[in-house]
Amino acid sequence: MEVFLSQYFNAIVIVWIGLAILLFPLLLKVRAPYGRHTAGRWGPRLDNRLGWFIMELPSLILITSLFFAGRDPGWNVLWIFWALWFIHYFNRIFIYPFRTRTKGKKIPLLVVLLAMFFNLVNGFLNGYWLGYIAGSREQGAGITSGADLSQTAGADLSQTAGADLSQTAGADLSQTAGADLQIRASNGDYHLLNPHFIIGLALFLTGFIINQVSDNHLLHLRNGRKKGYSIPTHPLFKYVSCPNFAGEILEWTGFAIMTWSLPGLSFAIWTAVNLIPRALHHHAWYKETFPDYPKKRKALIPYIL
Repeated sequence: MEVFLSQYFNAIVIVWIGLAILLFPLLLKVRAPYGRHTAGRWGPRLDNRLGWFIMELPSLILITSLFFAGRDPGWNVLWIFWALWFIHYFNRIFIYPFRTRTKGKKIPLLVVLLAMFFNLVNGFLNGYWLGYIAGSREQGAGITSGADLSQTAGADLSQTAGADLSQTAGADLSQTAGADLQIRASNGDYHLLNPHFIIGLALFLTGFIINQVSDNHLLHLRNGRKKGYSIPTHPLFKYVSCPNFAGEILEWTGFAIMTWSLPGLSFAIWTAVNLIPRALHHHAWYKETFPDYPKKRKALIPYIL
């Protein structure tokens, strides 16, 4: 199985990305039936909090299990990648659902199962990359990924025509144009200075903060005895209806840039494919529900979308 994955891992990720692109037009048309869009015609339903817990949990379990099962011991930058994923999903599984005022609300079992599948695949792809490719025991000191965006046609960057790319014309690639194409486990701190890591981390943290602040405002709107939905008034909602979704898309775009990996890119694409339609549906719902909803407010991107 491991031999098969090592040979076809890139192809599997590309197929997964292709599926996201194919599903995007359908998701634009169909309102996912949970939350404010809940509908009774989608079959059996579960308690909303229980369903949320069940569908998000596989991602955290898989990436953590694969990361610790496959990686080399010792410190390297992969710990940062895993920690950011862990923090995001720990909040989504163990904190956020239990802060929501959703007592008595239901979520269709079909939605839970589809979300579980989504999280299983993305958790596996990113976990396998972290544990067995970027941090494999076979690689030893280097983290050269078969799923690295800098690779083409599934070729290993560490080998071209039988020669190690890290020694071209007597020079290590880590000293070419100031960029390290191989993330060395023994030199993880150096990677922290790479532009794509710095930019990606800044985007991830910015998106995480936007997501958290937006979610907190939405939760606050329903505190106390308030029932139903209200028009969000926080500054982050001044120009868009769903800054929480925009923040999450920004998070995983940053993760893709930071890891510079094909699985990271696939997760960023899937996040956008899921949340762009969701934001458009939320925006349409706001306009349908509140006649005085701000007319200049967009769904996701100020002045554009």
